[in-house]
Formats: sequence, structure tokens, C-alpha cells
Amino acid sequence: MPRRALSKDDRGKSDKEMSSRELAGVIKSAKRALELFDYFAECRRPLSVTDIVRGLDYPQSSASALLKSLTKLGYLDYDRYQRLYMPTLRVALFGGWVQDELFSHKSLSHLIDELRIASGAQTIILGMQNDIYVQYIHMVQSPQQDIPAWYIKPGSLRPLCRSATGRILLSRKSDVEVQQLLWRINAEEEPDRRLQVGDLLKELDLIRREGYAYTEGMVTPHTGVIAVEMPTPPSQPPMALGIGGPIDILRQEKDRYLELLRHALQPYQVRRSPVRL
Repeated sequence: MPRRALSKDDRGKSDKEMSSRELAGVIKSAKRALELFDYFAECRRPLSVTDIVRGLDYPQSSASALLKSLTKLGYLDYDRYQRLYMPTLRVALFGGWVQDELFSHKSLSHLIDELRIASGAQTIILGMQNDIYVQYIHMVQSPQQDIPAWYIKPGSLRPLCRSATGRILLSRKSDVEVQQLLWRINAEEEPDRRLQVGDLLKELDLIRREGYAYTEGMVTPHTGVIAVEMPTPPSQPPMALGIGGPIDILRQEKDRYLELLRHALQPYQVRRSPVRL
């Protein structure tokens, strides 16, 4: 059952239970972010701003700012029609390795580790849409030393149309949605890097037919990515899983990597969410 709203007396009491030294090291925004995820874990459902304000006794403005920030970072998904927030799988993966070490051998993070080994230590990328970008919410990096710029910081953003994982996510959308997103992406690009909508729609049609996306040098020179859709529950935003590495290796191993991805995701197929076309 969701906990009752905390009164100011309750909040003061819980703080007093901590020593002054402990409290000195607690940043309010960090404390509230953790309290928020604890509250989601208790409620086990999407929550509105009002739910959180009442449940945690936060000021409306503070709750709204916190939710918007966590959404931009990819930790929450926002349903603009129902005005509800829901934690994404990035939250589960953030500390999932701790549980994996103790209890599980069939988790998503283990699947990604196994893919890295099977691919010959290439980079494995799990991407999720964040506005006009694909956000790399979980990664296992390649130790390639000959391409120093290939290191990608987890949480990095790339335009949806500029990466294989992003194009997989675009392929789920209608042509109208793709055009609207591309207009916004192009508005932030230099003129010589803007894509034509007709060219992109043809590429997305090919991705829908073949079931995968493949790009070379679109983000980092001399590297590429092959990606497929990651089946997700209806409560989660669509995701894509990819293998990235040097172009010469990807060209040689493309078919094998595609088979590795498809085989790895077979257990998740029953949870596939419907595709919107």
C-alpha cells in the first residue's frame, strides 16, 4: 500500500534520527530523488505530479522540477496525454548489477555481458528514445585502443536519425511522426548535415522489412553499429539493442552479429509491445 503523506512533524522526526554529521552530507535534491524512486517502488504504478506532492509532501514547484530533470536524464518516462510519470529500465539497470552478482544469471545486464563476449569484446549499446534523441542508457564498452574516440559515456545522447539504435526507434513510428521529429532534429543541425525526409523514410521502410538497422561512421568515424528492436513491456518506452565496433570488423561479422542479437532477444519476444505504423 502506498504510504500516507508525510507531515512536517514526521519529516522532522526522520531527519532528527540521523546524526548532524550524516545530515551534513545529504544534498536535498539527491535525497528527494532517492525518496521519489522509493515511493515509485511502494506504489508500483505511474504517478502524477499531484500524487508525488501529496505522497511525499514536496512543494509543487520542487516536485515538477525534479520530475522534469529525471525525465531529461532518461530515468523517467512521461506520458503527456495522461500526465503520468513512470521509471524507465535505466533505473533498474543502474543498480541491477548488484542484484545480478547475488541472485540472478538471466537478467538483462547478464544478457548484455554475454553478447559482449560472443561478439569478441565489441561495444554493446542499449538505447531508448529521449525526445529527439536516442539515449544510451546501458553500455558495455569495447577495449579497442586503436579508436580512442570510440569511448561513449553512458547516458550520452545522439540524434535519432544519426544512429542505428535511433533509426530502429524511428522505424516504429508513423511517417507523420518521423517528419515532425526530423524537422526538429534538422533545426539543430548544420545545413550540410541535415537529412531529407524522403531519404530517411526510404531507409526506415528498409529497416521495417529487414528487421535491423546498420550505420557506418554516422556518429564516430571508422565505427559502426548494427541494431535491432528490444522487446519491452507496454509500460516502458521502446528500446533498441546494438553491437558497435570498427567498420572493417562489422562488415566481416555483420550476419553473425545480427544472429547473436536476435538469438539473445528471443526470450523477450513474448513481451513485445505493439508497433505503431
